[in-house]
Amino acid sequence: MSRVNVQELTDKVRRAFLGVGVSEEIADTMAEVLVDTEMKGVFTHGIIRVPNYVRCIREGGIKPTADLDILSETPTMAHVSGHGGLGIPIAKAAMKIAIKKAKECGIGIVSVKASHHLGAVGYYANMAAEEGLIGMTMSNGNPMLAPTGSCEKRLGNNPFAYATPAGKYGTVLYDIAISATSDMKIIDMNKKGLTLPDGWLINSCGEPTNNPADYLAGGVLIPFGGYKGYGLALMVELLTACLGCSGMTHEVSAWNRTPKEDGGNVGHFLMAIDPKAMTGEDGFANRAEELIDQMKASKLANGATEILYPGEKEKIKKAECLRTGFVEVDDDSLAALDALIKE
Repeated sequence: MSRVNVQELTDKVRRAFLGVGVSEEIADTMAEVLVDTEMKGVFTHGIIRVPNYVRCIREGGIKPTADLDILSETPTMAHVSGHGGLGIPIAKAAMKIAIKKAKECGIGIVSVKASHHLGAVGYYANMAAEEGLIGMTMSNGNPMLAPTGSCEKRLGNNPFAYATPAGKYGTVLYDIAISATSDMKIIDMNKKGLTLPDGWLINSCGEPTNNPADYLAGGVLIPFGGYKGYGLALMVELLTACLGCSGMTHEVSAWNRTPKEDGGNVGHFLMAIDPKAMTGEDGFANRAEELIDQMKASKLANGATEILYPGEKEKIKKAECLRTGFVEVDDDSLAALDALIKE
């Protein structure tokens, strides 16, 4: 790992996207979201993704200048198309629509079709929470997970996030993918020659394995919580692919491995809720703060030193980066980014 100036890293990411025909506005958004994710310590969804986004643009799978387009709309809902553009600016624009509708009508729901990988879904849910709203975001993806009882990839890792205002704690942010771990983490562990913990992976025959190389040989990620995780992954597919009329399961391409001309089949679901109608101006945030107070006052288990609320660890990491002006970055990811800029 290397310590890199935050502004310097942001400029590098921006330059990488400008180099492949992305507008300044979209390049700014890509840099903002990816570096924000990096500062939170979520390295699997930070700058490590830049080379794959760029490759997919170069090979025609992502249209670098595509804009979000509203297909149909009501006061509380909108169905939009990203027309095969970058998922990050598409999702950010969609959540802005949901937030505007929530402030006007109490709730805003936006369903997105024809998008791509949107990075860390929690970023968009937290956009709503920072406006005093309750935010929820989910996305489907190319098949990586086996349904319970199967050894075949049928569902994407289908990330899901919610965020709420929480008074003195700022926001509570819960952001998960459905697998026990991300595929990027398994690939990284394979590169480093590490062994996987139990419960992360099955091989192509459906047998539990601790060898990360088995993933590259046709292995399948396991949903967390067994059938409970499978059910949540299916729910995300229903609210993205089915509601949004986007690609479903194998209709979604593996953008980071096999970019292709007909990419852009990913669906997103974004929702914002204004709690004021039920709790008054600050009622929800005050009660959320009280709830977190109760969690933090819980008796500690042996070996534990503190009770954290969802998103707190990432918030602490980001605050330290903003205080010092520096962020820790994986050396290989940084070298790959520098190589892209030179190219």
